[in-house]
Amino acid sequence: MQKCPYCDKEMLDGKLLGDHKTLKWLPKDKEMLFGLWACGGLKIGDCGIGQRAEARAWYCSYCKKIIIDVDAC
Repeated sequence: MQKCPYCDKEMLDGKLLGDHKTLKWLPKDKEMLFGLWACGGLKIGDCGIGQRAEARAWYCSYCKKIIIDVDAC
């Protein structure tokens, strides 16, 4: 069970899915290379050849927030 750090209610366990590429978090002040690649971004989730990127995530239906443990990715 995961408690929401914002409202302290129980969060739903699930996963964040990507399409064909790895998910990345990019700082607000960093731009994508040629509008296509998030170079230097923080990789989130695992993906293999022919697989979707995915990372375990918890969702709070009250706050509408998603929490991801980056160390577990």
